[in-house]
Amino acid sequence: MTVEGKKWVLRPQDGEAAARLANALDSTSLVAQILLNRGLGDEGKARDFLSCHLNNLTDPYLISDMERAIDRIIAALKGDEKILIYGDYDVDGVTATSLLLLFLRDLGFSAYYYIPNRVSEGYGMNVESIRRFREKGIGLIITVDCGISSVEEISLAKSLGMSVVVTDHHEPPARLPEAEALINPLLESCSFPFKALSGVGLAFYLVAGLRKRLREEGFFHDRPEPSLLHYIDLVAVGTIADIVPLTGLNRILVRAGLEQINLNPRLGIETLLTVCGVQKGHVDSTAVAYRLAPKINAAGRLSDASAGVKLLTTENLEDAERLAGYLDVENVERQRIEERIFNEAVDQITSGDLLEGRRSIVLYSEDWHPGVVGIVASRLMEKYYRPTVLLCMEDGVCKGSARGIPSFHLFQGLSRCRDLLIDFGGHKYAAGIKMSPEKVVLFRETFEKVVQEMIPEDGFVPIMTLDAVATLEEMSLEEVEKFQGLSPFGAGNPEPVVLISDVEVVKPRVFGRNHLSFQVVQNGRTVDAIAFRQSHELEDLVPRMDLAVVPEIQTWQGTRSVKLRVKAMRRHSADL
Repeated sequence: MTVEGKKWVLRPQDGEAAARLANALDSTSLVAQILLNRGLGDEGKARDFLSCHLNNLTDPYLISDMERAIDRIIAALKGDEKILIYGDYDVDGVTATSLLLLFLRDLGFSAYYYIPNRVSEGYGMNVESIRRFREKGIGLIITVDCGISSVEEISLAKSLGMSVVVTDHHEPPARLPEAEALINPLLESCSFPFKALSGVGLAFYLVAGLRKRLREEGFFHDRPEPSLLHYIDLVAVGTIADIVPLTGLNRILVRAGLEQINLNPRLGIETLLTVCGVQKGHVDSTAVAYRLAPKINAAGRLSDASAGVKLLTTENLEDAERLAGYLDVENVERQRIEERIFNEAVDQITSGDLLEGRRSIVLYSEDWHPGVVGIVASRLMEKYYRPTVLLCMEDGVCKGSARGIPSFHLFQGLSRCRDLLIDFGGHKYAAGIKMSPEKVVLFRETFEKVVQEMIPEDGFVPIMTLDAVATLEEMSLEEVEKFQGLSPFGAGNPEPVVLISDVEVVKPRVFGRNHLSFQVVQNGRTVDAIAFRQSHELEDLVPRMDLAVVPEIQTWQGTRSVKLRVKAMRRHSADL
């Protein structure tokens, strides 16, 4: 059983309001309608959204405990203490670690960094590493993308004479660690207005706060002051990869970071772009999410995430090429393991009738790799459109990843199962969990009950949301250029999908493994279209079709033209 066809839903259309806003912004009605649908009908808000000025970044000192964190870090720098950056093995953690490491180097200070092994140590701080750090003389630990739940570990560090500054964007637990400072906008005590920064976004704000204080103290009187633009590319990569909302401050940071990557990428990113086959100047959020990020992530999933830090911080071309090649090989191996686990998971579902009358998926195997189950959980969630949990065995404990759907808050759902879990953490759409093997069956039933109670019946129907209606005549190069001003797209600011109704499809052909290419014709205008992974639609093509598309601009041999990326298609219908 898989997800049936999506329900097409057109957002409310207000032609008069869209025309007024378009006129005020010197834009198009298509862009204005999309802005209206996203709550940006006010001219001022719309201009801020489209312009994305770095001048609109919020003061870092509005984050609670920022003052305490900066005080402790400066004391460590002045006292020549050994500083350790404790990161996480995903792209967010790797970029955050790299950013803070580079900034301290640019100030003229050295620092150590540590990223735990996903397989042997798991997420977050652990007591064994804390003891090793003390033996090496570490005086201050700064966490990035982790630490808010590390109550025992930070207590141990404190008892051993070390201070800990936590920067973490994950949901705070009921009991907080007794750290020197807790940098987390989600804390009830924090009045910082934007709550959705990524881990690397928080690291950037820590660096911004530290630079501001050092400037005030005259630190840069006789030495160069680092530009924050030098690190903003790392913020873009980590923020996109961590699937936090690309709105507010995240949108500003990602837009600026992508511009930096396209104009002047750091050596490690430029080398990785070459390996990925992505051309500089054409890097967008999709390229980062689906080309760059998986390679940076691969080493952390299968072996040692420090390879990603080394790549992003090196200034040696030979090292960069070697590390980028290594990450590429690791990613190929990750894909092989992922495909095997995915097929085995589908077999479990189909052979065991595990979806019969059920609204959730909970699967378990001792043979699955803990570094890959999260990706497979995402694929299964998309295939069956149900909250999904995949579990594997490690050191006698079941560890796994969970993925949710829009109508279900995953972290809240797991909170109602907390009595069955050793540990868990995450947010609305993704989470990690641990439990005893003997609790798996009971957890499966309890989680199913929670899902059924929390999600209404219509919450299991996937929706194809259409933002606006257009004709092929409106898909001009100028119109699509203004449409792209709505980017970067991602969580919180999804790609706007445009309905183009009643077109003729000509010259269809299958290419690659399962992709479809064709041209669409309407009122004498012809535009190229491509439908990825939709070759199965070839037999259903008829003379009159409705298309749900994302307009794009393609460049070929120096010539730019409009291309439609087809999200879905169906026979022409007068009704939605």
